[in-house]
Amino acid sequence: MTKRLIATVLAASLALTSVAATPARAADSGEIGRFLLGAGALFIIGSAIANNDRRHKYNNRSYDSDRYVTRRHVDPRPRVKPRRKVVPSACLRVNRWNNGPRRFFGHRCLSRNMRHVGRLPIACHRKIWTNRGQRSVYHARCLRNHGWVFG
Repeated sequence: MTKRLIATVLAASLALTSVAATPARAADSGEIGRFLLGAGALFIIGSAIANNDRRHKYNNRSYDSDRYVTRRHVDPRPRVKPRRKVVPSACLRVNRWNNGPRRFFGHRCLSRNMRHVGRLPIACHRKIWTNRGQRSVYHARCLRNHGWVFG
C-alpha cells in the first residue's frame, strides 16, 4: 500500500512541476516557510506510514517464507502424559525353530489379559502352526519396534 501511495505522490509531483514551469527567481522568507512546512508535513506522513507498517508486520504472526524467523510454538492442548503401551509379559511364549528361538504373544492370552487387543498393530499379527494346530500370535520384536513394552 505504501508503494502505491509513494508512486502516486511522485507521479503527481512530476506532473505538476512540468506544468508550472516558471523562470527562476529569488525566494522570499514566506516561500521558504511554506516549503519547510510542506517538507515537514511530508516527513510526518511518511513516518506515520512507516510506523503503521512496522506495527502491522510485527503483530501479524503468520508464517512468512521469505524470512527465517524462529518463533516459539505454543501448544494449545494441555500437557497430558502419553499412555504407555504395555503388553502383559505373562503371555510371552518362546518357540524353538530350526533357525533359532522365536518370541511371540498368543492372541488368546492377550485377549484375556489386555483391555484393548485391537490397538495392537496389525503388521505384527501372524498365524503359525503348532502341534495343537494353527494359532494367532503377535511377534515380540515387531511389537517392540512399534513402541510397545513388555510388563
